Amino acid sequence: MSQWLDRWDELESLARTNPFAVVVMAQLQAVRYRAGTRRVAPAVSLVRMLYGYGYGHEQIQPLLRLIEWMLRLPKDLEPVYLAAVERLERERKMSYVMIAERRGIAKGLERGQVKGQADLLLRLLQRRFGAVGADVVQRIRAAGMEELETWSLNILDAATLEDVFRG
Repeated sequence: MSQWLDRWDELESLARTNPFAVVVMAQLQAVRYRAGTRRVAPAVSLVRMLYGYGYGHEQIQPLLRLIEWMLRLPKDLEPVYLAAVERLERERKMSYVMIAERRGIAKGLERGQVKGQADLLLRLLQRRFGAVGADVVQRIRAAGMEELETWSLNILDAATLEDVFRG
């Protein structure tokens, strides 16, 4: 047993691509920390390692089940472990969304809102003034959110289609 504990770095290296190394590590931790009260940190450490190595959800779930079985915790420490695992999962989800991706997501959401606002304005114009020309459709589709909001409010007081686009 101690020979493998002395080779922990080697096991960690193997664990990057070999889930059986993770199983061996969990067993070593279970033997090393026989008292359940001392097992929370090693269990969380193994979970952190799994997430850090990029294992997929379908690989992580059975490994977590096995780790939790091997490193059985006292009931009063389960909430501590679960809270730590939830934090790791949130960190993992956030770490995979890079700045450029977040910016892209925000732009995509904004475009979706602008498109929705433009579609609504077009429906309102058609209801109020009848069919609108391709030039009006193009103008609305090219507009930003601020213009669309202004025009959407203008429609309430507009006597003509041209009045909508004033101000």
